[in-house]
Amino acid sequence: MSSNQPVFISEDELKQYTDWTEILHALEQAFLSVSNTDKSGGHPYSSQPARTFVHAEGGVLLCMPGFVGNHRVFKSDQHSTPSSTLACKLITSFGDNPKRNPPLPDINGNIFLFDNVTGKLQATLEANYITGLRTAAASIVATEQVFLSRIEDKSNLVLGIIGAGTQGEFHAIGFLNTHKFAKIILWNRTRSRSEQLMAKLRDLAPKTMNSDVVVSVHESVEECCQDCDVIVTATSTSTPLVFRSFLKPNVHINAIGAGRSHHAELAQDIYDQCSVFIDYSTGAKVELANLKSTIVGEIGEIILGTKSVPTNGITVFQSIGMATEDVTVGRLFYEKYKMARAN
Repeated sequence: MSSNQPVFISEDELKQYTDWTEILHALEQAFLSVSNTDKSGGHPYSSQPARTFVHAEGGVLLCMPGFVGNHRVFKSDQHSTPSSTLACKLITSFGDNPKRNPPLPDINGNIFLFDNVTGKLQATLEANYITGLRTAAASIVATEQVFLSRIEDKSNLVLGIIGAGTQGEFHAIGFLNTHKFAKIILWNRTRSRSEQLMAKLRDLAPKTMNSDVVVSVHESVEECCQDCDVIVTATSTSTPLVFRSFLKPNVHINAIGAGRSHHAELAQDIYDQCSVFIDYSTGAKVELANLKSTIVGEIGEIILGTKSVPTNGITVFQSIGMATEDVTVGRLFYEKYKMARAN
């Protein structure tokens, strides 16, 4: 591998380097960098604008540039010199792609990593797989910080997945590999898709810490939610699916919102009573401008200790997605790629 030429890392190769422990660490670094305003304080820091949207015939191009300074690439190597990473993710979203012959993904993307000193392109990483991982990892870190930190008995937790598409699958697999659950309950508008995910999770479970987890499919969103402690909503709905009456008094929801609105999945009666946490304020001002709820703060502020979480009640992580996540996770995969090539 020539040091003078940028490399291209395909999705198939990236899958070989998946390590959920390291990915969660990369997300923690991303969250910290956004919330930290003191570059001399020893924590990661960052620069990123709200993402931009360029509309084209049949689709849209999203641009997400970001810089993260003073971050640790690997959790397992805390004594190494901190890194600085400059990157930009470009995503196209063309809704008719799945109908083409042959069908194509509706969302396609690449992450471009640059040398932080010279600005020269170092690597291009296919971004669809990384985006799925980092979005799920963001929800897992948010759940740890906002909800699991205040739960004493974690022995019989129930996870609900509303929407068994790409993001629902990434979240289910991510939680399966990182936290103990007694049950995982699935719902999808098309039942066959949730049944396919159920089969996959049952096959994966023996290889995880959840070898005895019970995975099931429910007919309605209400049935899926009513016993859950942690819920993931990952749908493209434009109308509410989850209502306050469906929920236990203490529950945490990771609202991914794959549709046009990040907050369409949850009914207003939930937002009237819950505490909302976000990934970054700059993006929230643009993409959550119409949200009527109490935004407590960023996940990074909880990690830093500058914001606290409620002791009970409903909490929501309103996931937007941000460039710093792609920066730190993209750098992690690039370094693992280089290490594999060097061996």
